[in-house]
Amino acid sequence: MMSDYSDDDGSMYDYDSDAISVEEDDDVAPATKNKGKEKSTPFDARSLSIEALQDAVAKDIRRVADLTGLQPPIASILLQYFRWNEDKLLERFMDSSQDVLREVGEPQNGPSQETARRPSKRARLDTPSEFMCMICCDTPPIEEASDIRCGHKFCSSCWKEYVMTKIKQEGQCFFKCMQDGCAVTVDEPNIKQLADDATFERYKELLRESYVGSNANLRFCPHPGCAETVWCTGGRGQSLLTEVPTVRCSKGHSFCFGCGHDSDHRPLICRLVPVWIKNARDDAGTSQWLKANTRSCPKCGNSIEKNGGCNRILCRHCQYQFCWLCMKKWESHGYNNAICNAWQEPEPDEGTNEAKKNLEKWLFYFDRFNNHELSAKLDQDLCQRTEEKMLEVQETSQLSWIESKFMQQAVDVLTACRLTLKWSYAMAYFLTPGNQKQIFEDLQADLEKAVEELSQMLEEDIETKTVKALRLRMVDKTVYVRGRHDVLLQDTAAGLAEGRWSWIIPVE
Repeated sequence: MMSDYSDDDGSMYDYDSDAISVEEDDDVAPATKNKGKEKSTPFDARSLSIEALQDAVAKDIRRVADLTGLQPPIASILLQYFRWNEDKLLERFMDSSQDVLREVGEPQNGPSQETARRPSKRARLDTPSEFMCMICCDTPPIEEASDIRCGHKFCSSCWKEYVMTKIKQEGQCFFKCMQDGCAVTVDEPNIKQLADDATFERYKELLRESYVGSNANLRFCPHPGCAETVWCTGGRGQSLLTEVPTVRCSKGHSFCFGCGHDSDHRPLICRLVPVWIKNARDDAGTSQWLKANTRSCPKCGNSIEKNGGCNRILCRHCQYQFCWLCMKKWESHGYNNAICNAWQEPEPDEGTNEAKKNLEKWLFYFDRFNNHELSAKLDQDLCQRTEEKMLEVQETSQLSWIESKFMQQAVDVLTACRLTLKWSYAMAYFLTPGNQKQIFEDLQADLEKAVEELSQMLEEDIETKTVKALRLRMVDKTVYVRGRHDVLLQDTAAGLAEGRWSWIIPVE
């Protein structure tokens, strides 16, 4: 059972920041490079460091405090209660400030204007010495007791343990007083007083997470260990049907702002990414996953494991050369007549049911998806293995340090192209058959052929006498591959924006 959808998708986002300098690349260029020119997309984006994000949080709190006349800690509590929706908060507050404060749980006798309430010296002297904490039943000196705006008093040890538990164990930055039934929220000055440095830093981190999670224009960079946040004006709602909102943080990590996927999944739209990933995950534990990583020689049947990025395979047993993907003889292959990259409907066979056809189609595209992911890793490994050799060549061939980096530059382009080719096969799996899909597969085949030619150059022996000629050929091919990559991305983006593509989505 299949259902047809006609969706659109589009191009990347550029990010713009006056305070952050971001290096330009071919796929995601900073908008600051286009001053005085028409931007490539109608959206702006910029990358925020932890400090910049914390400043944005503080700025919003100060603005609300100035407009309402409240102290910043109370303004922070109101913003968190209204999920950082400043317009909704101010609208409600201007209608009835007392109703808003009562709803949030602020005391109604005036202390809501204070950041904390301290007993006077006379009150401390008059307080009975037999004060007992209602949590631990201890009777510490009154000087060791702490309270918040509501006036409920507990010993400092219990308060510190409570605050640490809420923040570090439960991951909360918005929590109430310990007293049963008390609706007063513990404010930031009290938290800072009661928490140690590590706990207070975690509190600020949770506050930033709350801020980002409530703001549709913000998203944390999903790459492990990256603390950057990206602000973007688009990448949600119906725009995801006409755009693939690829952004990049100032650390150079590309990801999708629309769905949060931790890589550039162009040209496939966000709506179909989880469908593809689910299918891939379900298939990962089967023997078909192994099929994507091993082959049998079509001539002698010897088992072969791929150890390089190039798809031109030489069987060491019988010296037969064939294509890793379609298993055809390499001399007659050459990516001609859509032999390798286009799915061909099998001849009608009464013994083949619909389920088997669907499985064969899925395996065809998934095999190529997985192969480009594997090849990208192998190309990078090959480049790393040749670095020592390149150092030797640099010393003996009069190549400068910059000139000797041509191989790494080629690998960087290959990695970007294989990422696009990987997701282009996912896109082709969902595309409705027709002329548009054939045009798309022609562009895909052109890029794939150029990528394989460049990948083969990485496997050539590096000799002092021939390294300059190899460098010239590899640089020229790298430029050509980058151009074919741009053509594929630009055409698919234009097709998505124009509504040229239609999708077939399997119904489970």
